[in-house]
Amino acid sequence: MTLEHTGYDNGTIIGERYRIVGLIGQGGMGEVYAVEDLRLQGKLRALKVNRGTVKDGVYSAEEAGLLMRLNHPHLPLITDYFSANEAGHEILIMDYIDGLTLKSHLSENGGVMQLSAVLEIGIQLCDALGYLHAQHPPIIHRDLKPTNVMMERSGFVRLIDFGIARRYKRGQSQDTVSLGTPGFAAPEQEGQQQSDARTDVFGLGALLYYLLSGGSLRMNSAAAPTRLLPHLPAPFNAVLARMVDPLPEFRYSSMEETKLALANCLVQFQGYSAALAASAPMAKKQQRIVVASLSAGSGATFVSITLLHLLGLRGIDCAGVEHPELEPEWNALLNLSEQASAESRRPLDSRYRRSALPTLPITWHALHPFHSRDDAEQALKYRLMMDSLQQSIVVTDLSSKWTSKEVENEVLQADVLLFVVDPFPAKWSLQRMKAVQSICFERNKHHRSTLWIANKDQRFQTRVEWLAMIPAKPILTIPMLPSEEWVDQMWEGKWATAHKRWLPTLERAFQPIFDKVFA
Repeated sequence: MTLEHTGYDNGTIIGERYRIVGLIGQGGMGEVYAVEDLRLQGKLRALKVNRGTVKDGVYSAEEAGLLMRLNHPHLPLITDYFSANEAGHEILIMDYIDGLTLKSHLSENGGVMQLSAVLEIGIQLCDALGYLHAQHPPIIHRDLKPTNVMMERSGFVRLIDFGIARRYKRGQSQDTVSLGTPGFAAPEQEGQQQSDARTDVFGLGALLYYLLSGGSLRMNSAAAPTRLLPHLPAPFNAVLARMVDPLPEFRYSSMEETKLALANCLVQFQGYSAALAASAPMAKKQQRIVVASLSAGSGATFVSITLLHLLGLRGIDCAGVEHPELEPEWNALLNLSEQASAESRRPLDSRYRRSALPTLPITWHALHPFHSRDDAEQALKYRLMMDSLQQSIVVTDLSSKWTSKEVENEVLQADVLLFVVDPFPAKWSLQRMKAVQSICFERNKHHRSTLWIANKDQRFQTRVEWLAMIPAKPILTIPMLPSEEWVDQMWEGKWATAHKRWLPTLERAFQPIFDKVFA
């Protein structure tokens, strides 16, 4: 099938089947989009646009058909193909891989990867490349680099992007086109001789070198390395040196031979950590805050929205998320504009409406009042939406829905967990108190903050006893707002922070959080 395509906005339908939901990758030869397969109830796929320099595109229809027949655990399954238009732009549809590129994974871990983890990646890639090389004729990938390998959360990796893969041609003395990524491409890719399986051996070695250097070093293909990574064991350095030798005849001859050498290193050095320079730059970490209420109606939604407004008033770029376990409330509470939910701003999770206030640096992710719960892969789409948020602080309103197994990970891994309580302990069930104790214990083991907020504070005879019943001393108390004025405020479509008399009170009440969490 031939298709006209140059660039896609969210919501664009491709081939009457695939709806663009977001750009997930971009390079010199094209882009990768996340798409929903409308014939399979919104199942996520990846759509790769190849922007070739030749009119016929990167692949012929025959080559694309051969790629679609590839079937290996460490390769994405290619399910559909649209041939090139006049500009040479073509499309491949493949499995969506839930994970990060090795480049992103390395960055998120501060540039540190254990030697054993890198060896396991190398062994998995040997399997994928060995499978490609075993095709008739062999397929040579030629572009092994950290953005072309995806890692799932389990550590399982997949080799992606066949943009410059080529078939080995017997009797040909050199490659027709010189392609590859500097720092990862073998010398023969410059056109002096034909690429073969040993070209990918070099590329794999260059990739391992990059990972173990914390992403700070790339291979010089023109000269044989004399000293690779002195902080690593000598036997591994010897294996690496052979993999990246400038002369193909001195490298391992096959992926099977390479895999055996790496496996021997893994057995010998299991658990060995790559001790990288302490001066490696650390990326500024995003703060993820989850707000939960010990019992229904304690005020987690009020705390979440108020905290976001106060952050915005201080000029802090932040995002608020109404958790999908909740009933939709934010849209009405915040009087969100229909205009802000245009298709171009549609979140990956279609249950949400994304809105931004013109006066404050806050991006709201509110559940659509009429969203469907029947869409495919909703949990995955929610997680991908959360992963895509770029704001420095993300606040999620979980309210009283924190006890389910589905949200356990989110609660345990939040940078800060805020538990909100009100003066009605009769609602604090024994089951919830035990669950809270378990959560706090697990979070303390990983040095993650769990803070308590006493909401609806007011003068009453047993106030001291109420505060003493809270599992930990509250970091702050929030006074009960006058109910009649608060109802009037909400009916006018205004939040509590827009009330001139209440704003200073709320700023003082929330100051301990700013001192402890955002200092």
